[in-house]
Amino acid sequence: MAPSSKLSVTSVVGQAVDIVDLHGYDALTVSAVANEMNVAPSALYTYCEGLDGLRNLVATAATNNLAHDVRNAATGAFGENALTAMGNAYRHFSLSSPGQFAATLRPPHANNDGLIDAESALLSVFVLVYAGMGLGPEHSQLAARSTRSAIHGFLALEHVTGTSTNHSREYHHLLETLYRGIEH
Repeated sequence: MAPSSKLSVTSVVGQAVDIVDLHGYDALTVSAVANEMNVAPSALYTYCEGLDGLRNLVATAATNNLAHDVRNAATGAFGENALTAMGNAYRHFSLSSPGQFAATLRPPHANNDGLIDAESALLSVFVLVYAGMGLGPEHSQLAARSTRSAIHGFLALEHVTGTSTNHSREYHHLLETLYRGIEH
C-alpha cells in the first residue's frame, strides 16, 4: 500500500484485520499496522486513538463481519434450520477468522457506539429468527441472548483447547439442545 495518501479509517482497520487474522489478535499493534502500510506509527493516530482505539475499531469491524455472515446464513431459513445455519456460520467465522473472533471477545467501551451497534445487529438476527418461530418479543430477546452466549462461549473454549472431531459433534449437540429448549 502506498504511504499516507491512501490512509483512511477503512484502510487502517482493513490492514489491522488482516494482521489479526494472519498473526493472531495479540500481534495487533499500531507499529505492526504502520509497518504494513509503509508509514510511521504516528501517522495512524489521526485514524485511531492508539492501540486501545485500534483494538476497538477491529472489534467493531469483526463483530459487523460476524453479524453479516450470521445474517446471510439465516436468510431464507426457518426454525431449527435457521439456528443450525446461524450456528454453523458463527463457527465457520471463528475458525476461519480466529483473530477477528478473538476481537469479538473485547468488551465495548462506554463511548464505543460502533461496537455497541454491531453487537446489537448480531443479536437482532437471533431475535428475528426466534420471533419468526412465534416467540413473543421478550422471549425472543431472552432466547437470542441465551443462544448467542452458549454459541460464543463454546467457540471461545474451542479456541483455547483447539479444534477436534469431537468438538464438531459436541457443537451440533449444543445447537440441537438449544433448539429443543427454545422450542418448548
